[in-house]
Order: sequence, then structure tokens, then C-alpha cells
Amino acid sequence: MPTRTPLAAFLIATLVSIQSGHAVESQFDIPPQNSQLVVDETFDKPLDTKWHVNTGTWKVADGVLQASEVAADNHAAAARRTVQTDNAVYQLRFKISDATKAFHFGFDPAKGELDKKGHLFSVIVTPKGWRIMKHVDKNRRQEDPNEVLASSDTVVETGRWHELRVTTWQNYVTATIDQTELKASHPTFGVKKPTLVFRCAGEGVEIDDVKVWSQRR
Repeated sequence: MPTRTPLAAFLIATLVSIQSGHAVESQFDIPPQNSQLVVDETFDKPLDTKWHVNTGTWKVADGVLQASEVAADNHAAAARRTVQTDNAVYQLRFKISDATKAFHFGFDPAKGELDKKGHLFSVIVTPKGWRIMKHVDKNRRQEDPNEVLASSDTVVETGRWHELRVTTWQNYVTATIDQTELKASHPTFGVKKPTLVFRCAGEGVEIDDVKVWSQRR
């Protein structure tokens, strides 16, 4: 039997195809093959310098990160955690409330990677369901608008913890919330990603146990 290279083994562990909305066995907390843990946030202390708050209120309390929108900002609450990745697996636990309009977890493209202004893509969660969305190019809004690539109408129950796991491999992305999985692809997705982007529209988002595994070279 031929020996698998680390690249081939990581590909077998994470490669995805274009599908949407089916139940899967939970892989939460299972490290992918040939990977290294590069982020492990348990929020047992205040946010450090790797975090940058853009808008809204973000605070560590009771061992979790709590986020709420501030009306005066005229923008969803937004914060970024720096870590550069490309092929990687990301996971976190989150809780939304009855006052939450939406919770976003996503990415920016690294500077110089794309001729684009704005976010790359996000997993967007509401109480009524969730989706994977490619974000608009703010310099070419008509030619390159927001685009929902996959969606689920599975209710995301408020007031309890949910597990989110996202895998990026080249132009492909797969996301799982609890037992529901979405998969999508776009030519822009294979770029380097310098930050994790968290956003809260409304109030009452809580986040915990953020982990990122990067492909071992």
C-alpha cells in the first residue's frame, strides 16, 4: 500500500464536495489528521492582544465571550481574532438568545490575495436557520453581490449551546452545526485568511471553546 503524504492525508480527512443540508455524525473536538492546533480559546481570562474589537460590546464573563450590538454604531457588533490560515478546521460553541438577530462566523481575505473590498464568506446563524454566504465586493456591488451558496431551515434553538465546525480546503468549505451540514464552493475561497471574524446583530450571543487546527506542512 502506498504511503500517504501529510498533504494527502489532510485532503482525505477534510476534502468536501458540493452538497447541502444533511445529517452527519458529530466530529466536534476530533482533531483532523496531520494538523496542528493553532488556536485554543477557553475565555478563562480577558481578551488578549490577538483580539481586536471593531464595533459593539465584547466582554469575557462567566467563562464565555459575550457579544451585543450597540445601536449608536449603526453596525453589527464585530470582532476579529488574528491567526493566518488557509486549509484548516475551525470549531466553537455558541449560544444565541431571543434578542439575537444573527450570529456570523467568517473570514476576510489576506491583503493582496484578491482584488476585492470586504469580507470573504461567513456562516450566518439566525433562530430560523443558517447559511453559508459569499460576501459582496464593496467595489463592485452590482457585478459581485452577496450570494447564499447553501442554506438550512433547521431551527437553531435559542438559550442553549450549539456546536459549529467549519473546514476549508482550497476553494471548498463545509460547515456543521450540531448534526446538520452544509457544503459550498467558490473560486475566491482558497486564499489566505488572516483573521477569524465574529459578528453579532442584536444582542445575547455567547461564544466558547474556539479551536483552530491548521494543516501541518
